[in-house]
Amino acid sequence: MTLPLDDLRAAVGDEHVLVDADLTRSYENDWTGRFSGRAGCVVRPASTSQVSDVLRICHAAGVPVVVQGGNTGLVGGGIPAGGEVLLSLTRLDSLGDVDVAAAQVSAGAGVTLSSLQAHVRAAGLDFGVDLAARDSATVGGLVATNAGGIRVLRYGSMRAQLLGAEAVLADGSVVSR
Repeated sequence: MTLPLDDLRAAVGDEHVLVDADLTRSYENDWTGRFSGRAGCVVRPASTSQVSDVLRICHAAGVPVVVQGGNTGLVGGGIPAGGEVLLSLTRLDSLGDVDVAAAQVSAGAGVTLSSLQAHVRAAGLDFGVDLAARDSATVGGLVATNAGGIRVLRYGSMRAQLLGAEAVLADGSVVSR
């Protein structure tokens, strides 16, 4: 499989396409040490349009992609099996203004749970989901796994906290609901 490295670099910037083994290693092992693999490269987009470009490029080249958030999962779902493009969402870390009246905030997929909690607490609110990996678990991963955490009985799982989502499909198209 030939990776479209030049196209990926053009999409996200050269410094955000990692190919050196010393730079990709931390993305290729889960935190438990049970799962590991080798990525063909690690791509770190910073916006929805960059994610769209990366997925469109990979789709056109027939290159498989593994998506990774905070890499705190327990089942190895964000770890490459062998040679895939690893799409790290950690740079998608924007947080919108808190709408106190509606008790809502927009958060990027790469926002850590602890950052989201601090952001809404500063506005006098709280976020229902909490778990031990709060400093590295990301909103995207919480949504993808429907995380519940230590307050799930009181507030429900991540699905109960979500009002809408914007997602990039495998072909690079963007949907918002």
